[in-house]
Amino acid sequence: KQEVMQTPETLSVPEGESLALNCSFTDSAIYFLQWFRQDSGKGLTSLLLIQSNQREQTSGRFKASLDKSSRQSTLNIAASQPGDSATYLCAVKHNA
Repeated sequence: KQEVMQTPETLSVPEGESLALNCSFTDSAIYFLQWFRQDSGKGLTSLLLIQSNQREQTSGRFKASLDKSSRQSTLNIAASQPGDSATYLCAVKHNA
């Protein structure tokens, strides 16, 4: 059974600093991993999707890395802004 854990639970950083959010999963047999953000009272917005054969993906100030051998992913946000305040979630899709 796949389990996904995220750390830290909450994070506060000064504006302009970079930050890292971590996601770990128990089963490395995944098809892809996806990072989302959720603003208060709203639905999920996809940030980045990493296929299982990729190491990282970048979109603007957001960079996600995937290490299947250690079963974890990190979402890095550079030059944080007040508008980045949200809930960030990672999800994994299994191989069919």
